[in-house]
Amino acid sequence: MSISNYLAIADPEALCHQIQDFIYDCVTRRGKNGCILGISGGLDSSVVADLAVRAVGKENVEGLFMPERDTAPETYEDARLIAQTLGLPLKQIDLTPILRLIGVYDLEPSTTLVPRFFQETYVSWKYNKYSTKEEPAFLKILKGGGDQPELCKHIAYFRTKHRLRMVLTYFYSELNNLLVLGTCNKTEKMIGLFVPYGDSACDIEPMNGLYKTQVKELARYLSIPEKILRKAPSHDLVPGLNDAKTVRVPYDRIDPILVGLELSMEDAEISRQTGADTKEIEYIKRLVKLSEPMRSMPDSPW
Repeated sequence: MSISNYLAIADPEALCHQIQDFIYDCVTRRGKNGCILGISGGLDSSVVADLAVRAVGKENVEGLFMPERDTAPETYEDARLIAQTLGLPLKQIDLTPILRLIGVYDLEPSTTLVPRFFQETYVSWKYNKYSTKEEPAFLKILKGGGDQPELCKHIAYFRTKHRLRMVLTYFYSELNNLLVLGTCNKTEKMIGLFVPYGDSACDIEPMNGLYKTQVKELARYLSIPEKILRKAPSHDLVPGLNDAKTVRVPYDRIDPILVGLELSMEDAEISRQTGADTKEIEYIKRLVKLSEPMRSMPDSPW
């Protein structure tokens, strides 16, 4: 099978029904009153929310929007857009006071009275500072920051935000007996673009078997608003740092390489089918290898 054929979704309607049935079955089998998820205004959460509504009805789906000091203004608009499109009530919880109390914002210079543009410029400069030609900053993040205290602070800065969101998601989940829906896709899991015990913490993972470009294809079928389809994918944890800037390779180039690796193709064949050079293929391989512990259960002597 070719890489392009593997990534193509032959029957999006059947796939949607498969995922809907899975969500419905999990909610029913586990005796839950419905399901709950974080609504970020991004592609993945929009698709999962749409499928959840189709599976159990909008009255049985709770959406949480959890912005904080660094959340982009358009994220507020996009989260509300998705909620309105699906007819979902959206519970908004500002994480800023809690993150400030923890000390997260003390890890970076104050943004008080600093325009968003300059915040984003500073973040880009700092992120690039950690990168070298041989080792981009994202590789160093997957290694845990190593012996660079400033990079360790950066990791703690953004990962704590995701973990706090999941604490609150599970609080409302258990308060109302709701199933927590994960929104991570296969690409994020394979390259380590997720936070252990953060956005990966959930009861079920409806998107875990789909690469990012496949999720986008499904979103088009589901008629997710064009504004959401067009926006650059971002975890929106620090100003101006989207997924492409973080990883340094866009999803439409990552996914074909990952499929080639999944199909056990030689590098030369992956290159022939995708146009990726050896250096890019090797980089993606390193991401997959370094992130392997993130996809595993904690080590144990037994």
